[in-house]
Amino acid sequence: MITRRQSLQWAVASAAAVWPWLAPAQTRKYPDRPIKFVVPFAAGGGGDTVARFLAQRLSERVAQPVVVENRVGAGGSVGADFVLKSAPDGYTLLNMSSTYPIQAAVTKLPYDPIADMQPVAMISRDPVVLVVGSKSPFKNLAALIAAAQKEPGKLSYGSAGVGSIAHLGMEELAFIMGVKLIHVPYKGSSQAFNDVISGSIDMMLTSATFGAPFIKSGRVLGLGVAGNERMGHLADLPTFAEQGIADYNVVDWKALAGPKGLPADVVALLNSEINAILRERTTATKFEADGTKLVGGSPEQMMDIIRADIQRWRRVVEKAKIKVE
Repeated sequence: MITRRQSLQWAVASAAAVWPWLAPAQTRKYPDRPIKFVVPFAAGGGGDTVARFLAQRLSERVAQPVVVENRVGAGGSVGADFVLKSAPDGYTLLNMSSTYPIQAAVTKLPYDPIADMQPVAMISRDPVVLVVGSKSPFKNLAALIAAAQKEPGKLSYGSAGVGSIAHLGMEELAFIMGVKLIHVPYKGSSQAFNDVISGSIDMMLTSATFGAPFIKSGRVLGLGVAGNERMGHLADLPTFAEQGIADYNVVDWKALAGPKGLPADVVALLNSEINAILRERTTATKFEADGTKLVGGSPEQMMDIIRADIQRWRRVVEKAKIKVE
């Protein structure tokens, strides 16, 4: 004899078979529809390049489309705000960069950068390089510093926006060098970089990954690399330490995150897939040849990096007396 409970269970199962969206969320396999990667900067920059490669490989592995959407503005916080306030279902994810903790250090955000965010995995880390246009009169760091000291406030640098790593990293460098520079913010790093190439602005910091092809082709001139070691693919580019600026170590990292409340199994699956992609030879071939260090690791390790960076940049903001309106 069929009980009322059994009859109800049969009815729910039958309805779910006909209308699968009525099935309980926990019984549906993730992912069963397209995933969106939100890049908080303009297309064409380093973060956008990493996101599109990762999206393609993840799509192939999970058999679902992974689309990239650029949501620019406010140094990356517009895109971050959109993701962190989206449904925590794993279908809207943030391609985060080292700008994320910088924003937390310099401005009041419409979200809590720690409490409202679920880390998934670190993707990559690479040092920044200082570049000038190929026709720049400054052929080395010493010449640039001398000119900036002679005429304070004349030389300009670009960045992907107020509170970006190219902004605070350059302000930190200017403070160390004892010079005053003019900041020209853009909506994305690629736009700023184009103006360095054209000579509209004097210089900018950029990731080694993004800048290396332009340095090798002669379209820009590299003046220094952050960190204590030269990079194999840019062996002729001296470190800042070699040029008298010690302990200047700015790293541009990329990572994947989502809103707080992502189910643990979704976080685990995404973390596993990202780590697997980073171990693939094709990934290493694409990124490590240009000096990028592929990272991976656990969500907990990623959170530790973000917390440490927030504290680091808060100290820089205070020391350099940076104010963001």
